[in-house]
Amino acid sequence: MIELRIPDEEDWPRVAHADGRAFGGAFTEDEIARVRATVELDRFRIAADRGAVVGAAGSFGFEMTLPGRRAVPTGGVTWVAVAVTHRRQGLLRRLMDAVHEDIDERDEPLAALTASEGGIYERFGYGIATRTRVTTIDRRLVSLTPELAVSTGDVRMVDPNESVDEIAAVWERYRLTRAGEISRAPSWWPVLFADMGGAATHLLHPDGYAGWQPVPQWNDGHPAHQMTLWTLAAVTPEAHRALWQTILASDLYGQIQTRKIPVDDPLPFMLTNQRALRTTDLNDGVWCNVRDVRRCFEQRAYGTDDDVVVEVDGRRWRIGASGVSTARTRPDLTTTGAGLGALLLGGVAPTTLAAGRRLEARNPETLRRADALFVVHPAPHCQTGF
Repeated sequence: MIELRIPDEEDWPRVAHADGRAFGGAFTEDEIARVRATVELDRFRIAADRGAVVGAAGSFGFEMTLPGRRAVPTGGVTWVAVAVTHRRQGLLRRLMDAVHEDIDERDEPLAALTASEGGIYERFGYGIATRTRVTTIDRRLVSLTPELAVSTGDVRMVDPNESVDEIAAVWERYRLTRAGEISRAPSWWPVLFADMGGAATHLLHPDGYAGWQPVPQWNDGHPAHQMTLWTLAAVTPEAHRALWQTILASDLYGQIQTRKIPVDDPLPFMLTNQRALRTTDLNDGVWCNVRDVRRCFEQRAYGTDDDVVVEVDGRRWRIGASGVSTARTRPDLTTTGAGLGALLLGGVAPTTLAAGRRLEARNPETLRRADALFVVHPAPHCQTGF
């Protein structure tokens, strides 16, 4: 009989090694010790077979921002893995059920995750709520347009560990400006800094923060280092311009690669050559599972003063700017828990979900109203991996 239980300190290295194997890698002993600070073991569940860890899943406790700059407690589901020797035995379902039960007991109205594979989590009630795009910029071909050039005197290079309080304060302000973004506990920052590497550059502005990792390419005297932009958090348009102006002025670099630019970022329109920024991939980002419909949808903002009746897995809710309540009237929209999760952050239109058969509408006019109600600007985005 395979036992599901909460891991203890003795289990932790085995959990890390099992996770590494499942995802095609391996943690070093230093990484295992470093990551441990971010993990609350009582939020994790492991599957043990005769002492061996053959499956695991857990969650991080954080807040996720909703449209309208309000945030809700969220269980960030993570470290989900089942050993190849124990597939097709129902372990994934048991682990996910146990983690969801724990999230519910903690009174967190939302669960969210980022998926290693796109075909797993819809059946567990998760819907794609944000998109992640992969972009490249040839720095040598572009700069900010002259009318947008700003003074970079407020931008300074910092030692991240010495300036962690300032960086964290900027992040806390920034994450409330973008639906889908999450809070970062103090224990996360040393891990994030270490992941960027010792050669990383960290830029701090009174209203922004950016960090990148270099990959040297000297090319026999024709340097074109690659820059991997790990994070760019700008609270104001001025900080956004100042950070990008500094990044684009960095000598010796050629390609800038990043997954951190939102799909609606104004950067292309700020450049002298818009084509220099290329989107090379567009992928799913955060998947949301609404555990408490009322608490999640009451906290978010809407695009109109309208409301619609949404039937979710047989239960009907009146959702809109006036609040959330149960309903008995004919539904305007009918969907699943996964469809509702996709609607929460305002990044996907009901019309799109209807075309993809993730949602049914009473009529085209209802879809038009629902689009205006749920879709928001700016688009949701999450640059924090979990």
